[in-house]
Amino acid sequence: MTSSPPSLTARPAIGVDVGGTRTKFGVVTADGGLAIPFSLPTPHDPAELATMVAEQTGRLRAQASLGADVPVGVAVPGIVDEEGEVVELAVNLGWEQLELGTLLRRELSGPFALGHDVRAGGMAEAAWGAGRLFEQRTGAVGGEHGDTPPLADLLFVPVGTGIAAAVVHDGAVFGDRFTGEIGQVRVEEPFTGRTMRLEEVASASAIGRRFAEQIDPAAHTLVTTDGGRPAARAVVDRARDGDTDAERILFSALDTLGQALATIISSVGTLPVVIGGGLAEGGPIVLDTLREAISTRLGVVPTPPVLPSSLGMWAGCQGAGLIGMVRAR
Repeated sequence: MTSSPPSLTARPAIGVDVGGTRTKFGVVTADGGLAIPFSLPTPHDPAELATMVAEQTGRLRAQASLGADVPVGVAVPGIVDEEGEVVELAVNLGWEQLELGTLLRRELSGPFALGHDVRAGGMAEAAWGAGRLFEQRTGAVGGEHGDTPPLADLLFVPVGTGIAAAVVHDGAVFGDRFTGEIGQVRVEEPFTGRTMRLEEVASASAIGRRFAEQIDPAAHTLVTTDGGRPAARAVVDRARDGDTDAERILFSALDTLGQALATIISSVGTLPVVIGGGLAEGGPIVLDTLREAISTRLGVVPTPPVLPSSLGMWAGCQGAGLIGMVRAR
């Protein structure tokens, strides 16, 4: 199953990317530009979230002199029925079978569309980000359908608090609402042999946590996230400086992630792999190591390029705006 290809108009849209801790807002232009970006803490109460989205999108309309007919795209994590506008499960937010679209339509006065955060981010990277830049460098041509903006073929893998994936191919995002939930796949923890979810081993948050638990219990006093948890960037920095303990944690996580991605690549083809989320900022020590982990498992299958996201932490917000442009009603 492949989601319907978008039909882009020249109008801007407001993008809203709902995260587990913060929600990002911004005005997204038809060429992928992002104006007036900001973020606020995410209310876990759905009614409070809907009210906040209505208030802040109204403020953006006024600030950017946008009319009431400018669409709003809202991207959320979890298992999302985009057509039914239902969040079937979002563990980090405590939502289950939530008719979020109904709540938002009560608060929003103009056209609106609900989407999945990772699929939205993948579309944005394919239309305006790393996928498009890669095609421009190599001369490759992505899929295009009628008025659809050309979408580069890619496998988008954001690695942050969790891990997920989106496949963009032939101008559309592939799959149904369950596609891309690779963070839930069970893998073997490299040191203990215990069966764990992939994102419990290889996500950015897991890398920091595993370093603190297994190697350096005081690591959280060096570099922490806003929530006080050990940050993966501390582990990456230490590994870059030759700390063998940090290398052990980082490389084992990337090796486990590479094993999972190699299975996907051998199934969908050698699409460029775009790494998003906090781990993408680690540079060559992350990207080159991950590429090698993928390569060693592919056998005769060519190893695709492994690229950092060019839209960074705002890919989901820009993708939400793109969803608003092409699907809002």
